[in-house]
Amino acid sequence: MMRIIDMATWRRRDNFRFFQGFANSWYSVTTEFECSQAFKECKDSGDSFFIRYLYAVVRAANEVEAFRFRKLEDGNVAIYDKLDIITPIATTDNFVTVRIPYHKDFNKFSKSAIEIINGISPDTDPYGVEHEMEISKEYNVIHLSAVPKMHFTGMTFTVNKLGAPCFYPLSVMGKAVRHSDNSMKMPYSIYVDHAFIDGSHLSKFFETVESVLKTPS
Repeated sequence: MMRIIDMATWRRRDNFRFFQGFANSWYSVTTEFECSQAFKECKDSGDSFFIRYLYAVVRAANEVEAFRFRKLEDGNVAIYDKLDIITPIATTDNFVTVRIPYHKDFNKFSKSAIEIINGISPDTDPYGVEHEMEISKEYNVIHLSAVPKMHFTGMTFTVNKLGAPCFYPLSVMGKAVRHSDNSMKMPYSIYVDHAFIDGSHLSKFFETVESVLKTPS
């Protein structure tokens, strides 16, 4: 569910209007998350490390309000009550994007994610989720691609069209690697709209992701 923002009283009104004249108001930042505890706990228990960091990302996006703003086609701005997460899942010869509903309860989220991923059929439209959003015009999601075999220090992102590179935040999580101090860290890159999200919002988002990774419940 979304609510239209009253521009007359919105405290970010001037920031938003400033960036409307830009050819591209989107920017990307790459960081890394300490994941030693989460990686070990998942390895020891047999639970999915992938689902654990999916949850950490979508929970952080829900808790940092700036991530829930969206520009509508009529020029208005709306804020969603809740964001889900979409992610490409590897199949035999392709990738299929799935949408996993957000539940603050980690066990509920995990159960739902497993059911959705296991329910992918061979004839599933790889971009069905994206097509549904194009029709509904509701982009209450954050995107996360996983590249668990690739460690990176930077990332660029695709552009939809000039002035509207994307309709929701895009992100990529890379390979977790062990460092000389025996800690494990994994790279993460995210692409966001500066009209809504500043460095302070990203900092809070990153802090929340890392905290939830350690303690998801």
